[in-house]
Amino acid sequence: MSERSRSIVIGCLLAVMTVALVALVVTAPSDVDRVETIGEQIKCPVCQGESIANSPSQMARDMMTLVSERVASGQSDEAIIDELLASYSGAVLLDPPASGATLVLWLAPLAAVGLGAVVIVWWRRHPREEVAAETERTDRKSRLVTPMVLGLSFAVIVVVAGFFLQERSGPATGVADLAGQDLDDVSNETMEAVIAANADDPQIDGMRLALAERYYEEGDYRAAFPHFLEVAGSATATDPQAVTALIRLGWMAWDGNAEAEAAIGLFDQALAIDASSSTALYLKGQVLWCGTEDNESAAALFEQVLADPDLSEEARQRVSADLDRVDSGATCT
Repeated sequence: MSERSRSIVIGCLLAVMTVALVALVVTAPSDVDRVETIGEQIKCPVCQGESIANSPSQMARDMMTLVSERVASGQSDEAIIDELLASYSGAVLLDPPASGATLVLWLAPLAAVGLGAVVIVWWRRHPREEVAAETERTDRKSRLVTPMVLGLSFAVIVVVAGFFLQERSGPATGVADLAGQDLDDVSNETMEAVIAANADDPQIDGMRLALAERYYEEGDYRAAFPHFLEVAGSATATDPQAVTALIRLGWMAWDGNAEAEAAIGLFDQALAIDASSSTALYLKGQVLWCGTEDNESAAALFEQVLADPDLSEEARQRVSADLDRVDSGATCT
């Protein structure tokens, strides 16, 4: 084989190896990616064609929580999917979407196989050439150099891939890794990964609440809901943490789904822990006024809030304005 032919073959082999390795690197999922990917493959039992990853229903949230717990414990995707299908009647397997990283997962192996086929066909059809003695000497030298070049090239690819994977996984894997660090400087993705990997750590409630508050302030109720729910039901959460989580859940139930009774029930749970919570009292009054038109009960709660000596002047003015409107029989807007 001539030097030119050998170079073409080596180039094709390197291309095949590069495509295969890049496919592995790009599609290597983090725990958060796995949770979303699995969730997108399971149809919500109580929804119309939605996956549990995209559904806001309580059952879908419970199923996604289960997926997150199983991923954190190290179970395989197949075992998690089998458990979901067996545990939830009506859950069926959907086709995974061919987009984003999943699209690469579908196409990269095909590209690698295609390149390999081209190399084989070209190799068989290319005529063998008789080379002169000088060319033969050159070929002998190249046979010594080629394995070195091939090995070195593949080593470089592996090293680059290693750095890429390390970048994807991020440095923080445990609660202790973020101890003393300002959470404002930590990305949502990193916090999600740490929470998923340390779901049973007693210190995780504070991080859950911080991340949920971030989502809540952004108006992303869907992302905030499961974290507030976990904190509200956690045996290790402090009373202030539980109260905050219950209040947020109550307001999201009303503001997001207009579920007045559910919202009032959650505010009552918060008040059972802290009867003096002005926030819970005021928001419950808002729902009574706006959701059930119980103006009398709403006015009583607003008056109770105004009796709080620690109420800020801005909050006092707002509550007073609402009380005046309730007393005048005005409709909530």
